[in-house]
Amino acid sequence: MSHGMNYKPKHENIKYLIDKHHLELPIYIGDTDSDKKQCDLLEIPFGFVTYGFGDTDNYKLRFDSFDQLTNYFYEL
Repeated sequence: MSHGMNYKPKHENIKYLIDKHHLELPIYIGDTDSDKKQCDLLEIPFGFVTYGFGDTDNYKLRFDSFDQLTNYFYEL
């Protein structure tokens, strides 16, 4: 859900999706420190993809490729 759909802040849109889909263990995958800050507002884990647009040193999980990201969740 993008900001342009309802003009709400990212953390509110994430919360909406968590509630709508009844997610029990959500994680947000993003590529900027701003994404991490939005996760902090919701107290959910942040997974950082290094192949995105931004940078941060503050993350719970780090993925250096799309294959690494998908394999991580496939193996759970």
